[in-house]
Amino acid sequence: MFSNSSQRKYWTFSNTEEITQYRENANSNYINSLASAEKSVKDCFLTAEEELMIVRYYENCLLDFLLHFKPRNEPLPKDVKGTAFHFYKRFFIVSSVMDYHPKEMVMTCIYLSCKICEYVVPIDVFVRSIGGNQKLVKNIILDQEMELIYRMGFKLNIFLPHRSIEGLMIDLRTRSNLQKPERLYDHINWFLASMWFTDICLIYSPALIALAAVMHAVSRCGENIDNFVIYTLLGYPPESIQNGIISTVRDIRSTVMRLKGPPPIEEITRLEKKLAVCRNPMNNPTSKMFNQRMMEYALESYGQ
Repeated sequence: MFSNSSQRKYWTFSNTEEITQYRENANSNYINSLASAEKSVKDCFLTAEEELMIVRYYENCLLDFLLHFKPRNEPLPKDVKGTAFHFYKRFFIVSSVMDYHPKEMVMTCIYLSCKICEYVVPIDVFVRSIGGNQKLVKNIILDQEMELIYRMGFKLNIFLPHRSIEGLMIDLRTRSNLQKPERLYDHINWFLASMWFTDICLIYSPALIALAAVMHAVSRCGENIDNFVIYTLLGYPPESIQNGIISTVRDIRSTVMRLKGPPPIEEITRLEKKLAVCRNPMNNPTSKMFNQRMMEYALESYGQ
């Protein structure tokens, strides 16, 4: 049950302000860890707001890869997609992009989500789909995988809204007067895809997100199921509970509807140049320190 899950206890936040505070802490912690850095480097540190722009940009890259990656000649399961997004969002709430680049963490999140969801994709098959220097990509993923797990506190079980949506759709088919509920799916899928570019999944339960998605779809189809939700689904709860659920659903829907597009590529290019100067060389595949660390790791593994 979600209410008793590690997701609810450790990775569900009160509001966007709390999430922002975590991101600001991650930013300041990284900067403070390099207190002895040269002034030329300090002047190039990213702000928390700039980091978030980069994180948001690579969320689009994450979605694009998830949509096109078909190792079994079929779309990835919804569990894999949703879990990858959760992993990515969790990591960059407590980590700075100056420490780990989102471009590389995207790959690690997807690879780990395939494993956690028992959708087995051998590492060599996975890196072939990425292209480029496959040996380097493999090293990056395997190097970052344990760090990703560690920074998530080893809490890897994810509850997702699509399962609740299927339950709601069954109820609509069997217990409501709504005609042709299947016509809701296009709007539901749009809502869920858009939702990943917000922090909704870090604040609200999957069941409430699912309800918001369905009610959005019903509204788009020119229908109304308010009475069905209140009387049939919720069993006519006290007015205070009704108002709380209605308010939450409204907040979720308005957050998705206010969603802006990705940052301009010109701005991302500028920030990437800034990031290249201040990122952690230990985790930068183009640095001598990273290559030395990989060589030491290989020697240790060979020795075992």
